[in-house]
Amino acid sequence: MAPPATFKRKQPNNASQNPKRAAKRVKTSSARTILTQTSEKALNRNGDLDVAAFVKAREFEIKAMGASMGASRASLSARAFQQVPKDLRRRTASHNVKRVPKRLRARASKEMRDDNTPTVTSRRRKPTPHQRLRLEKAKELKRLGVLKEKKRAESKKQVPGETDPEKMVDIALRIPKLQKNTLSKPAKPPAKFRRRQIHKSWLPTHLYHAKRAHLTPPKGPLWRFAIPLTSTEKCYRPTHRAASSRGCVAWDMSYMSTIGIEGVEASLQGLLRGVGVEETMLTGKRGGKWRRGTRSWEGWIKERDGEKRWIAKAGVIWCSESLSATETGETARREDTRHERNAEHAEAVGPDEETSHQKATGPQEAEQNKEANRVEEAGQGKKKAKRRMFLRVHPSAFLPVWNEILKVAKIQRPPAMVEDLRFDIGSIEVIGPGSTEALIGALRPLSVVEAGTGSTTEATLEDEWVDVEAPGKVWPQLVAVTNPASLPANAVLGFDISDPRLHHPPRTVQQPKSETSSERMLDLLSSWPPDQTQTTYDIFDRTKRLTASRKLASQKAVNRRKGEALPGAYPDPSPKDPKIPVLLLASRSTTAAGQGSWNLLLPWDCVLPVWYSLMHYPLSSGGNPRFGGLQEKRQVSFEQGAPWFPGDYPGTKAGFQWELIERERKKQEWDRRPKGKRTEWDSVDMGNGKKGEIGMGWACDWERLFEGPTPSSTQDTDKSLFSGRAKPINDTAKPKEISYRALSTDPEQPPTDSLKPPLDIRHVPIPSSTILTAISTALAPVHLTLLTAGHPTRCARIYRLPTTNPSLRAKWLALASPATSTPTPRKPNNLKRPHVPATSARASANAPLHIRSQHLASTLLTPPTAANSQTGVVVYPAVPAEEDLIGFVTTGNFNLGEGRCEAIGNVAVAKVIERDEKEEEGMGVGKKIEDGKKGAASSLCIIREAGQSLGRLARWKFA
Repeated sequence: MAPPATFKRKQPNNASQNPKRAAKRVKTSSARTILTQTSEKALNRNGDLDVAAFVKAREFEIKAMGASMGASRASLSARAFQQVPKDLRRRTASHNVKRVPKRLRARASKEMRDDNTPTVTSRRRKPTPHQRLRLEKAKELKRLGVLKEKKRAESKKQVPGETDPEKMVDIALRIPKLQKNTLSKPAKPPAKFRRRQIHKSWLPTHLYHAKRAHLTPPKGPLWRFAIPLTSTEKCYRPTHRAASSRGCVAWDMSYMSTIGIEGVEASLQGLLRGVGVEETMLTGKRGGKWRRGTRSWEGWIKERDGEKRWIAKAGVIWCSESLSATETGETARREDTRHERNAEHAEAVGPDEETSHQKATGPQEAEQNKEANRVEEAGQGKKKAKRRMFLRVHPSAFLPVWNEILKVAKIQRPPAMVEDLRFDIGSIEVIGPGSTEALIGALRPLSVVEAGTGSTTEATLEDEWVDVEAPGKVWPQLVAVTNPASLPANAVLGFDISDPRLHHPPRTVQQPKSETSSERMLDLLSSWPPDQTQTTYDIFDRTKRLTASRKLASQKAVNRRKGEALPGAYPDPSPKDPKIPVLLLASRSTTAAGQGSWNLLLPWDCVLPVWYSLMHYPLSSGGNPRFGGLQEKRQVSFEQGAPWFPGDYPGTKAGFQWELIERERKKQEWDRRPKGKRTEWDSVDMGNGKKGEIGMGWACDWERLFEGPTPSSTQDTDKSLFSGRAKPINDTAKPKEISYRALSTDPEQPPTDSLKPPLDIRHVPIPSSTILTAISTALAPVHLTLLTAGHPTRCARIYRLPTTNPSLRAKWLALASPATSTPTPRKPNNLKRPHVPATSARASANAPLHIRSQHLASTLLTPPTAANSQTGVVVYPAVPAEEDLIGFVTTGNFNLGEGRCEAIGNVAVAKVIERDEKEEEGMGVGKKIEDGKKGAASSLCIIREAGQSLGRLARWKFA
């Protein structure tokens, strides 16, 4: 008798017990059945083939097959809510039709009716007792609010018959008193949001990000701001594609701190010289365009006195200086004033008296008038000689930079005035091939709006080339630019735009299609007219910034104007429309083929209208711009090979504060794990008979790197998070406050040095052996590329090649040959079980159970060797000793742009120079590898994950 058939899946019960499943089977079988027709009708009486009848018979079968395919597809298709893209899916879409896009609502409601899906409407749902109390309370509060609004309206005295706010009497704007050399405070938020901003401030786009992104915890703000960390979408790949190949990504960077400085140009140059700006940029030809205000500068600033530590990377933008236009305007204004004064005098005294008066005034009075005019012109010249500039810095380093700038500004002669503009100027950063197009669609210069050209630039680029002059006319011509890096390096554009809400929703800007448009674009980029035509930036004027913010109409007034316009047309410009000053900064990537980015500076209150227009702009490549959070910002910087401040700069105060926060977070994660599922740092096999992780496994232990091992370091792994290494952590007590609340807006709070890096650890932007010989604790960021497989993460240890063991060094250099320098694909079984020789004591089947268990354990625990390893698999030598430890990995991940794992870390520059010196003395065994390049071994290093014993060969270079 044949054995019963076996099935991979569990068979269902009898069809009578499961009628729904049986009915579905019948429906599926019926849908897959294809009707056929016999071929007898295609033959005539003589048995010959009738072509017409044959084709007609086949036509029936083809139609039947198409109908069957359609029925089968419909019977097995997904539900309507399952066909929505991932970014539009909602959890309640399975039982709420309103959560499905409109094009699928009819189908979704039919499916819900057929399947008898229980649907509940919020209006018809019976409230619970708790909900009923809340509804009654809300109704009572609403009634009280209406009464209060009525009383407030009655108390106001308005002109009868005028209810339109645009037609009411304009009141002169009151300019607040300028706060010089003092920290500013954020504006008072609305009453309903005031309690949520006690210990932090919201970004202008907070309400937009609140339901689309994960923000910092309410009680744990970052740098005193509620910053979006990452999007609610769980996939990063669309953001990578938008930032590199198609589309664009935007960030609200309003948390970046801006400092305004005003004074004589000599004082400003002395201030910049005191904080570490290069002399070639201040006085040489290289920084000529930057000093004129048509370029921006980005670099490191340092302390003027004391240890002269490097503080942070900052950007400096000078206010544009148009001397010819300014002098012409001032001269014309003075001439008009003099002519008006003479005309008024002539009308008052008459022609006869005027002649006698001129005769009566002798040469002495005429000379006095000339002297007064010279004094007036000299006064005007002194006022005009003052210049302004912006200094932008990361909020984590704002307080040290502010105190340093304030100290250096006061010692200048004449002293410079410093102003805190953190809550006056916001910014948006956009990156990607569609960044220029999206910004052109959202920002409409006033010159373009008043001329009525709209957003169509195709006619300007293709029909006739016009001699553009003002930056507002140059801006629409850049629609074909797909990479801001193609513009002149660090180019700056400044102009005024109209309210973006008047042109919302934005329309796609037409792309040039003619052959000559690309040549004209290259001509524009090479000549770059804004270098000669750029006027003074209005965003540097405090009065114009406040006027633009206060003249923003309410959304109700904007909707009224849009309703009065013709269908499909935008409202006509009005003289009362605000003039929003903006400043566009183009920056380049650190890599040659990387995408550049745009930085948009504008008044704080004007960020939200521009943001909505930018997010809703329909790109010509399809879709809309995406937004990013702090994690996307860090990942994009990582993929471009650039370190991220402050996380990748532990040698600075801000970077070390970030390291302490990460230590605390990692330590808490490690403590929450059960003992059986967390890494035991004492039992990590380091090779050569050594056990125990070097330093704290959950941290980049820079103190251990420079101090070296201590007598108790091999046994005590519960170390402090701070520089006091003998001070254990009290898990029950609340740790010290190490968050970025130290960047307080309270002007009474002095800066503290409690979180300064210990052991005089400092950052060095440009490593040099001639300068760093005396600095033994200098750190420099490096970019790491793995030569073999591996996935480095934060806290991984970086070793140099062994310096005291030539044989071990030769083994590591052997891995750098071309055959093993490329990452090998992962294999499911890299190592075979060790081969047991025939002479060894093999446990027989009759042996006792404990003997067989011991033999099996010894077999599995025997380490693989080169003899018993699988063919083609790299066998890594042991990692070097602790004396060859040179740094740690601060950021490590998979680079989607390169298709491999990379990392960014920091190394002790003194140990790198020491290694080079030893190699020059003859220690560099295998200094010339198979490729024959001299000194190729000097750029090799070994990366080992914390808690693991396997090291990976990598190549490093200074970032």
